[in-house]
Amino acid sequence: MTPVSDKVLVIDGTGRGHAICELFTRTNPDVTVYYGPGCDVIDHPRIVPAGSVSLADPATAVDFLATHPVEFVFVSHIDALSRGYVEALRAAGHRVVGPTAAAAALESSKTRGKEFCRDHGIPVPEFEVFTDVAKAKEFLGSVPYRCVVKTDGLTPDGDGSVVCDTAAEAIAAVDRFAAEAAEAAAGGSSDGLRLVVEERLTGREISVFALVDGDSALLFPTAMDYKRTLEGDAGKNCDGMGSVAPHPDDSPALREELRAALVDPLLRGLRADGLDFTGFVYIGAMLTPRGPVVIEINARFGDSEAQVVLPGVRSDFLDLCRAVLARDLGGRRLNTDGLARCSVALVQGCLDPADPDALIGWPFGPFAAGQPVRGMAPAGPAGPSETQGPDGADDTLVFCANIRRDAAGTPRTSGGRVLHVVGAGHTLDRARRLAYDRIEHVGFPGMRYRTDIGAGLAPAPAAGPAPRARTRK
Repeated sequence: MTPVSDKVLVIDGTGRGHAICELFTRTNPDVTVYYGPGCDVIDHPRIVPAGSVSLADPATAVDFLATHPVEFVFVSHIDALSRGYVEALRAAGHRVVGPTAAAAALESSKTRGKEFCRDHGIPVPEFEVFTDVAKAKEFLGSVPYRCVVKTDGLTPDGDGSVVCDTAAEAIAAVDRFAAEAAEAAAGGSSDGLRLVVEERLTGREISVFALVDGDSALLFPTAMDYKRTLEGDAGKNCDGMGSVAPHPDDSPALREELRAALVDPLLRGLRADGLDFTGFVYIGAMLTPRGPVVIEINARFGDSEAQVVLPGVRSDFLDLCRAVLARDLGGRRLNTDGLARCSVALVQGCLDPADPDALIGWPFGPFAAGQPVRGMAPAGPAGPSETQGPDGADDTLVFCANIRRDAAGTPRTSGGRVLHVVGAGHTLDRARRLAYDRIEHVGFPGMRYRTDIGAGLAPAPAAGPAPRARTRK
């Protein structure tokens, strides 16, 4: 089937996916994005949900494209990438931006990602890989440093990494992952236990992003992600509770250091290993006294970092993707608006914390989805907020994640992270004020969010209570 110019299919269903769709349509007035499986709450004339597309089955995308031809497909969800979505679409004759399953294994297998970095001179923490629980525990009792224990594969809520203060905590993490692996094996859905135990680093985390065409990489602005569940970076790791951009330590000198130490060696490694990688790469790193050190490589943009980085891009993203497909990205420049942004994730928490029998809420355990959401007009690019600055630069956006319309058209929660509210301003302080002001107009039973995203990186708001965990009924 002949490709149709200015039409693309984005494979995703997260807040990140919504941000990518918004980037396509905002930077090119002629592009139409099919978004599969997408989100039917998004209200945009050129973002069209494709609910028949499944992240788990590329054949559903092939079927969709048979009646909805596009210029190319942009695959941005690791579940789809790790299942060979790119290869399946190419085999069906479609042009695709995204890494193959072998390249996406840099994310889907922590062992593969660590060994890739080690083999290609990219700095990583000291690490060991174990398939034997007893040997892992013996190792933990022998090392002179604190450790991070990680399960090798993907986890549904981003909680496959446990940052430990003591050897006892690390051993408990090993026991937890071993029990989960045994349970999965009993159900026939696991290849067995594989753990990565690595040195715990100290420093400030940074999210590094680049668009890759196989030969060249175009750096995007850096960001800082808040992966911990609770205020003050307490609680377990999760998919993320918010982000800010640019990173508070961002500078031209730091960007050049990140390119030289991390991005350029990554490109050389991809070529040396014969990995077919196009699209976004996301390098999670730590800024340490010995320089930037890689914590993880991801085969897609970060979520929720996409929601604070991509809205600032002013370059035509359709044109950049065409350059990726032509392997002509070298020499391109990225134009951005230079604003600071703060994103806060609104998640499905406990409906009644005072009720001992109530579901505990995401990401601690089971949660009661299907809650009605108010304040969703408009949902998507939100337009000027009531607190817009006098120069028109400040603004808020709402990006949709796990939210769907019921038969009556009411938006309802459908998963853990429901919405991402983003504020933009000339300062981070202004951006986070706008984000939290906008949150006051959105709500659903059990809504929970961190109140300290971006706090301490800029002057605190002039008024308001001290940051604390908040649950709204």
